[in-house]
Amino acid sequence: MPDAISQARAFLGGEQLAFAVADALWRQLNEQDEISMARSVLARMRHSGAALLDPVPPEGRDELCRQEALLTSKDPELSSSVRHDRALKILRDGFNLDSPTLDGDGETLGIAGGIYKRRWSDLGQLEDLKRAAKLYERGAGTALGEDAYPQINSAFLDDLLAAAGDEPAARQARAREMRLRIVAGLSSSGAWWNAAARAEALFGLGRYAEATAALRTATERRAPWKLQAVARQIGTLAHLQHKRPLEVPGIREFFEALLPGQADAARSAIAGKVGLALSGGGFRASFYHLGVLARLAELNVLRHVEVLSCVSGGSIVGACYWLALRRRLLESPRPGREDYVRLVQGLIEHFLAAVATDLIGGVQPGMGRIAWRLLHSEKGALDPELTAEALEKSFYRPLLPGISPLFMHHLKFTPADHDAALSGSPDFQPGRHNWLRVNKVPVLVLNATTVNTGHSWQFTPTWMGESPWAVYEAADSIPRLQWAWYEPGENWQIRLGQAVAASACVPMVFAPLQIPNAYDDMQVQLVDGGVHDNQGTVSLQALDCNVLMVSDAAGQLLLERGPQPGLSGLGSYAKRSMDTLMARVRLANYADLAARRRTGLLRGLMFLHMKAGLDADPIRLRFSQEAYDTSHAPLSPAGVRKDFQEALAELRTDLDDFTVIESHALMACGYKMAAKAFDRDLAELRELWDEPTVNEWPFAELLAEVTSTAATTPRRGQLLAALRRGAKRS
Repeated sequence: MPDAISQARAFLGGEQLAFAVADALWRQLNEQDEISMARSVLARMRHSGAALLDPVPPEGRDELCRQEALLTSKDPELSSSVRHDRALKILRDGFNLDSPTLDGDGETLGIAGGIYKRRWSDLGQLEDLKRAAKLYERGAGTALGEDAYPQINSAFLDDLLAAAGDEPAARQARAREMRLRIVAGLSSSGAWWNAAARAEALFGLGRYAEATAALRTATERRAPWKLQAVARQIGTLAHLQHKRPLEVPGIREFFEALLPGQADAARSAIAGKVGLALSGGGFRASFYHLGVLARLAELNVLRHVEVLSCVSGGSIVGACYWLALRRRLLESPRPGREDYVRLVQGLIEHFLAAVATDLIGGVQPGMGRIAWRLLHSEKGALDPELTAEALEKSFYRPLLPGISPLFMHHLKFTPADHDAALSGSPDFQPGRHNWLRVNKVPVLVLNATTVNTGHSWQFTPTWMGESPWAVYEAADSIPRLQWAWYEPGENWQIRLGQAVAASACVPMVFAPLQIPNAYDDMQVQLVDGGVHDNQGTVSLQALDCNVLMVSDAAGQLLLERGPQPGLSGLGSYAKRSMDTLMARVRLANYADLAARRRTGLLRGLMFLHMKAGLDADPIRLRFSQEAYDTSHAPLSPAGVRKDFQEALAELRTDLDDFTVIESHALMACGYKMAAKAFDRDLAELRELWDEPTVNEWPFAELLAEVTSTAATTPRRGQLLAALRRGAKRS
C-alpha cells in the first residue's frame, strides 16, 4: 500500500501515467479503503488532459464517471452536506438518470440509488430513501448478474421504508418476492459479493442456517471494508426482525461465520455506532462527567464507545480517561466490565489529586503582569502555553510516563488483542478496525475554535485542522483551513497539553493558543471549543455515530431579576448578550438531535444536562387574578433533590480548585442522572448494556444526600450552604 500511495501522490503532483497504470492504481487504492485518494486519482484521470500518456478508451469513460461519483459520495474527507450532491452532479453530467432508456441499467442506477441512500443516512430526509428505492427498483428489472447488486438493495430499502410506515404491506411483499428471485436464480461463484447477496437474501427471508451456509461459499479474500458493508446491512435487517437479534441462535451463528471469534463485535452493527460527548464547563463539567462515566462503566457501556468528543472541561477529563483506557488496552487479557469499573475508580482518584495541585494558581500571574499582558495585546490574562505545561505535568504524564514532551501523535497505539488476520493489517486504525472489536478504542476528538475563520478545529491522535464535516459550504464562504496527518518533520505537530489548553481557552480569560507558520500569511489562533459547539456533538455526527450519549454540564443562562448599575453593568450586559446567543445555539443543537432521533436517523439519543427537570414556573404579573398554587416534588425526574441539583447547576465553571463536597456532589449528580436517562432513552438498545452491578464509589455518601427523600438530614443545610457559596467563589 505505501507504494500505491506514493505513486498516487506523484500522479496527483503532476506525473503522467499510462491509462492502464492509472486505472489499476485507483482500483488498488479503493480496494485498500483509501477512498479519498482513489477519488482524487479518478478525478485527475477524467478532467486533466495532461494527466495520461494515452487517452481514456471510449468504452471506459462511462465506468470512470460512475466510479468517480460513487467514491465522491463515500469520501470521508468531504462534508456530508456537499459530497452526495457533488456525486449526483458528476453522475448526471454523464447520464440522464430520469430517462426510461436507463431502466435495467443496474450498475448506473444502483450507484445512483446508493448515493441517495447514503445522503438519507447522513441527512435524514425520507424522500432521499424513497428516491433510492425507486432507482434500485428500476435497475432491478435486469438479469441478476454476478452479485444481484440492485436487486438485493431494492429489497433492503423496501424493508426500511416499510419499517418507516411507507406502504408497509406492499413493500414487504415486494422485498420477499425479490429475495426469493435471488435465492432461486443466483448461482454460487465463490466471489465475495455473490456469496454476500445470496446470504442476505436468505437472511431477509428468516432462513438463517442457509444464509450462514451461503456466506461460507465465498473463497475470495474478504477485505475488512467488504465485511463491514455486509455486517451493517444485515445488522440493520436483524434489528428490524428482532429486538435482541444476537440472542437468536441462528443469527448469532451467522455473525460467528462472518466474524470468527468476534461475533459480539456485531453488536455495533446491530445497535449502531456509539459516540460519547463530554461538554465544556470547567472542572464543574469534569467532575459531573466522572459520575456519568461511573454509571456507564457499571452498565458495561463504555466498551462500545467508538468516538469520544470533548470540549474544554470535558477535554481535560476526557483525555485522562482515554489515556487510562489506552494503558489497559495495551495489556492482556481483554478487559471486562469489572476492569472498566476499576479504571473509572482509579481515574476519579487521579483526577481529584490532579485538581488539588491548583492548576490555575500555578499559572496565575500577578495583577501587574495581567495588566501588562492586556496592554500588550495578549488578548487574555492567562498564558495557554503555561497552562498546557501544567496540564501535562499533573494530569497526563502520570498516565503515560516516560514520554516528555507528550505529543498527540505519540498517543496512537495498537491494542494487545488486535487481530491482524481478521483486519488485514498489523497496524490498528480505529476508523477502519474498531467495528471488528468487542472493546472499542474510542477515536479521541478534542474540539477547539479557530478565531481566524470561526470554524471548528479538531485534534485527534492522528491529525489536526478544521474538520470538513462541520462546514456548510452553501451558507459559509469563509475558506476552511486544511487538516492533515501529523508531520513532525515539518513541525506539524502539537502536544497533548496544548491541544487540551486550546480546547479550554476561554476567551479573555486565556490568550488564544497560537499555531504559527502552518499556513501562508496566516497565524492561526485557537480558543475554547465551546465557542463553536459546547456539547461536542458535531464531531459525533461527522464520524457517523448514530447512538449519541451527551453529557452536558456547561453553564446555562440563569434568570436575571434586574440590570447591574454602573460600569460593571456594561460588562454584564455584553456578557448577557453573548450568553443568550450561546443558549440559543445550545437549544438549536439539541433540537437538531431530537429531530434526528424522531426520524430514526439516530437509533438512540441520551442527552443529560444539569438543569433537567428543575421547576420553571411562570412569573406572574402583580395584578394577576389567577388563584392556583403550584406544588413541587422534592426530587427531579432524574431522582436528584431539586435543591441540590439547582445549587450544582449554578456552581462556577472555572478551573480553580474544587472542594471535596463540590466534587463529590457533582459526581453523584452525574451518576444518578446518567442512570435515569439511560433507562429512559437507551434501554431498548439491549445490545449495548448489561444489568448494572453495585460498586463502591468515593461519592457514595453524597449520592445518598442528593437523592434523599427524608424531610431533613443532619448535613443537608451545611452541604447546600457550601455548594451555594461555591457558585460565587473565585
